[in-house]
Amino acid sequence: MRFEILERDGLARIGRLDIDGKHFSTPAIAFMDTAKHPAPEGHLKLAQTTSLQENGLLVATSEFGIIDEDSKRRAHLGPEFRNSPFAEQPTKGEFSVLEDIGQLLLDSRAFVDRIAETKTGKRLMEPLYASVAGQTHRLAFLVYCGVDVLDSVPLVMAAENGTYLTSSGPLDYSKIKSLPCSCPACRSGMRNKEELLRHNYNAAIDELGLVAHAIQERRLRELVEARVRSDPWLVQNLRLMDLHHFDLQEMHAPVKGPPFHAGSKESLARPDVVRWRKRIEQRYSRPESAKVLLLIPCSAKKPYSVSQSHMRFRDAILASGRESAVHEVVVTSPLGIVPRELELFYPAQDYDIPVTGHWDRDEKKLVEETVSWLVESQGYDTVISHLGDEREPVNSVLKDFVDTSQGEPGSRKSLESLTQALIEHAPERSGSPWAARKLEDMRSLCRFQFGPPGEAICEGASISGRWPNLKIFRGSSQMGMLTGDRGMISLTLDGGEVLAKNNAYCVEIDDFVPKGNLFAVGVEAASNEVRIGDDVAVVHKGDLRAVGSAQMCAAEMALAERGEAVHIRHVAK
Repeated sequence: MRFEILERDGLARIGRLDIDGKHFSTPAIAFMDTAKHPAPEGHLKLAQTTSLQENGLLVATSEFGIIDEDSKRRAHLGPEFRNSPFAEQPTKGEFSVLEDIGQLLLDSRAFVDRIAETKTGKRLMEPLYASVAGQTHRLAFLVYCGVDVLDSVPLVMAAENGTYLTSSGPLDYSKIKSLPCSCPACRSGMRNKEELLRHNYNAAIDELGLVAHAIQERRLRELVEARVRSDPWLVQNLRLMDLHHFDLQEMHAPVKGPPFHAGSKESLARPDVVRWRKRIEQRYSRPESAKVLLLIPCSAKKPYSVSQSHMRFRDAILASGRESAVHEVVVTSPLGIVPRELELFYPAQDYDIPVTGHWDRDEKKLVEETVSWLVESQGYDTVISHLGDEREPVNSVLKDFVDTSQGEPGSRKSLESLTQALIEHAPERSGSPWAARKLEDMRSLCRFQFGPPGEAICEGASISGRWPNLKIFRGSSQMGMLTGDRGMISLTLDGGEVLAKNNAYCVEIDDFVPKGNLFAVGVEAASNEVRIGDDVAVVHKGDLRAVGSAQMCAAEMALAERGEAVHIRHVAK
């Protein structure tokens, strides 16, 4: 058997499972293949070794009988995966297994802890198998947790109990007057256990196809947040994963993803969203000359700068003649705050939220804490609040500040008030500080992306180009470039040298120069901070060999034997 990971979305992945020369795509259901319940054709099968099946997962029977040694050797799963008391001491198999699953399904804290234990060990790259757990509406969450293969046992049990499975939860088959499905079993016109089982199989297969599509689109978290509404077990497990195992999820969350909807309480705890808030507190430092903090509301259109409301704010700032001293910071849920210079960085230009004009308690607490941190830590001379619906919770934590909006930030009167407040409270422009301010903004962005070593990229540099495509030059050497679509700094070899000297965001290889992309087999180690999508320096003992974007996190690079580790952009000559 061979397993290769092809695509990733957090802990979830699409893989290729090769068994007896036949290929199966994961996530997958291994269907029991018995005389009473034959597996559907074309899908992964699950059978005992005594059946001597090929092209399927083979389960060793218990020691409650005589089994030839050849059958034992052929088994992919030993009997211990269901905690059989009639099994030999388990040996290392080809799958990681969620053992004691019956107990885990009754204890959510134990379940998420077991997931974390399984996904932080040396067997991270092996396919993860879970038995009995995969009812249709739970498939998205289980795959989100990193499960690659499930079995059909819960689908069969549901049919035997008269339960009609759907993606939004189980239904009582006997009470459904008109079947809400157009699968062949539901269209047959017959109502019996065989047709119910056929439907349950079809529903699970369809749901798993949708899950795979969500992984390909990097939007599985959205699907999971929709599915958890149907089952308290799912809600509590997702919340416990977010509360107790953020570090694990963040490690596997890419630094650049697609646009997403943040429409539920759970969206506040998305690992990429929480990472943003943590990076703000751990890495962020305001532009040095930005002495006046201007708090403004977010906009539906992203990036904020291209929205009509923010263009009006910008006109009011320019009218004051104090623009180089003003630090625009957007107050928003679920991110808390977005400094203007970071508005292109994921997920600041990629989220969408429902706008009702009402902020719930969690959102209010979020913005109160983040704005308080910003004001207390960054040392502004003046704070101006020019907010709308966010005005009440934010103003409640501010002490000395000027309110220019009165709750209507887009009105002409409020905009005139903003201009006048800036004239009165901001220092007058002298000389031509705007070029220096652009460099300060870029330094702030580089620090946010790379941590303290990012500041060194901008040391002695200048900025050229037109926003959002800005280049960083040190003399005649280009260090990197900010691009509007990616929202991050893409490094050149000169920029990569800075990371290499600071031993940050580095991927260590043996003594060779990559030709084409770097694959995992060639990686010896990687800096712990490396995440999927990060710009990295490929080095050998401190000597820069290439720069590119990581396609695996550091933990996977250290363990993987196949797959692309770094997409190379520039190679040292």
